Amino acid sequence: MWAVVGTGRRTPRTTSLELHQIREGLLRSYRGLIDESDLVRNSELERDRAFLSRAVAATAIRRVTGYDHKMAAASVIDGSRDQGIDAVAVTEGNQVWLVQAKWHERGTAGFNTDAARALIDGLRLLEQREFGEFNERLKPFTPRLNSAFEDMALKITLVIALIGDDPLHSDTIKILDRARDDHFGHGPMLDYRLIGASEILRQMKDDRSPVPVNVNAYMSQWTMRNLPFPAYLGTVAASSVAQWYTEYGARLYSENIRESLGVTRINSGIQSTLTDEPENFWYFNNGITILCDEIEPHWPGPRRPDCPVDLELKNVSVVNGAQTVTAIYEAMQSTPATAELADVSVRVISLGGERTKYAARITETTNTQNDVSQRDFIALDDSQAILREDFDLSLQKLYVYKRGEADPAPDSGCSVEHAAIALACAYRTSDLSVRAKRDTKMLWERGRSGAYPKLFGERPSALRVWRSVCIHRAVGDSLSGLRERLSGRAADIARRGDLLIAHMIFQLIDQEDIDEPVFDLDSILAAIPVHAELVLTWLIHHLDEAYGTGSFLNSTFANEGKCRDLVRLVLADVRRGSIVPKLPDSYQPSAGKARKARRPNTVPTLVSSGLLRDGTPIRYIPQSVPEKTAVRAWLDADPRRAHAAWVNDRVKPLIWAYDGGAYSAGGLLRRMWEVAGWEEAPTAIQGPSRFTADGKRSLYEMAIEYLTAQDEDG
Repeated sequence: MWAVVGTGRRTPRTTSLELHQIREGLLRSYRGLIDESDLVRNSELERDRAFLSRAVAATAIRRVTGYDHKMAAASVIDGSRDQGIDAVAVTEGNQVWLVQAKWHERGTAGFNTDAARALIDGLRLLEQREFGEFNERLKPFTPRLNSAFEDMALKITLVIALIGDDPLHSDTIKILDRARDDHFGHGPMLDYRLIGASEILRQMKDDRSPVPVNVNAYMSQWTMRNLPFPAYLGTVAASSVAQWYTEYGARLYSENIRESLGVTRINSGIQSTLTDEPENFWYFNNGITILCDEIEPHWPGPRRPDCPVDLELKNVSVVNGAQTVTAIYEAMQSTPATAELADVSVRVISLGGERTKYAARITETTNTQNDVSQRDFIALDDSQAILREDFDLSLQKLYVYKRGEADPAPDSGCSVEHAAIALACAYRTSDLSVRAKRDTKMLWERGRSGAYPKLFGERPSALRVWRSVCIHRAVGDSLSGLRERLSGRAADIARRGDLLIAHMIFQLIDQEDIDEPVFDLDSILAAIPVHAELVLTWLIHHLDEAYGTGSFLNSTFANEGKCRDLVRLVLADVRRGSIVPKLPDSYQPSAGKARKARRPNTVPTLVSSGLLRDGTPIRYIPQSVPEKTAVRAWLDADPRRAHAAWVNDRVKPLIWAYDGGAYSAGGLLRRMWEVAGWEEAPTAIQGPSRFTADGKRSLYEMAIEYLTAQDEDG
């Protein structure tokens, strides 16, 4: 008897012997590793079933992530208040894995519509950061989950692990497909995967006796060296590389520092080249590095470098080029007629008995060389050099476009990245601002639908670029203040939808003369706070109306179609002057609670109060442990870096002692972190909470105390 499982392949029913092997393997692998403390009051039969179900979840995590047994066991959160999720993992590239597992001693476990809804509801709670709704076992994962769901380019995979071989019912598939469609932004963000009993058993067999990865590399135009290790460097057909992945999948990368990230923004350019210009792939791609135990050459013809050699490679691991391998495989699936025309450079090193000694060193060094990205190639574009000259001549400001150059202070100029984001927001359609929010790397893509030609192809003037940057910054500052007056989902919309809001504000501005000296930038900037509040309010209203208050914000703001619809709805109401909707009380910080001291808009409060005189010394005080670790040595190297002077200006009240520039509190904090090289700095910050005028209270606390005193006096 046969059943359709997962991909549609026909799979034999699991036999009683195989079920016994699975059971024994689960017990042997995870007894003592998986927490069973909450099962002590259950009957022996109930404890046994619960443990085996958890062990299935751990095995599924191990299968998709490559975790060892201990890490896989620690990923299990099954139990009371697990919200339909039995195991959780977050891997490289903010890939989130959520598992629901079912054990059945007869191999007939199923996954029905209720289970599917429970799993999706659990995902919704995680996406909305409702971590308190889960049991204590989720706590170790909340920092990484929080970080992952901040990333507009995250990938989520729902893993359904069943000791059963029946296919999913069509009604269940509809629920899962609907959730996947809801998460489609600039490419798929959510997918699901069915792991049946046969794959669970296959994982256990792999654990017990892993089979070495052996491949053949048919090389043309090769070179060879023998010392200190035998090595070949040559050209291999892309179709051969795809066949390696077809046979072995992720096992090809056993010694790499990471698994392949799949076809993401990182390697979209690789696949584009394979599809559009395969003849150039060898020139554009850095190639693949392979380590193996032994190379056995076979010669179809004469033993000469200008004749092919067929290399039989024993115990292979791709240590550099995992993204290339995966992209080639995906291209061969989607466009085989063009992808098979491509060649790729492959380097093979046979370490033999020295593999233990040298493999890690080779892997590390091949993965830490300076990478070349699409962002780097813009340095070859003449329009960037012309734009920098225009900045200098027209504005006496600095424009930097080569990666590695230090960004200028905000008042002194901007970088090409700042310019690209601002121009994407100013573009006539919202698509480019959506891509920028998903990942700025998408702004450097070329080709027919690439963003870069749309942004810089017509050589925008320095006036247009600089004014666009100023408007974008003003929108960001306004939204920062508005977020402090909102809570929950509304504040999240203000943060996640910032670029879409900026795009809509650009559409409300008359940009006809933006390239001309007569353009009144000051009056435009003065109107930004009003525009921002109006657009944000309508955006919250229409987003909730169109997609519901439980909709996924990440996928909504990454979906170009949904964003186009929201822009149309919001701009129509703003332009016709419709009555602005009142937001629900739940979106106000004090809703449903006893009245607390008002949360101030710190800088205007301090300026209005006159608490600080011009020239008052201000000091930066790092707060979190990661923040202190990231900036302490940098601060100690120059005493000026931690100090500023106060001026009673409502927009930029801090004069940084280090460069003499004027900044908002948040702007100075971001600038400090940027110059200090803190790459993992948070995007959502409260600048006034990091600065103090008296060494005891932050600027934020000073404003709170002032307002509290005013309330008491009133």
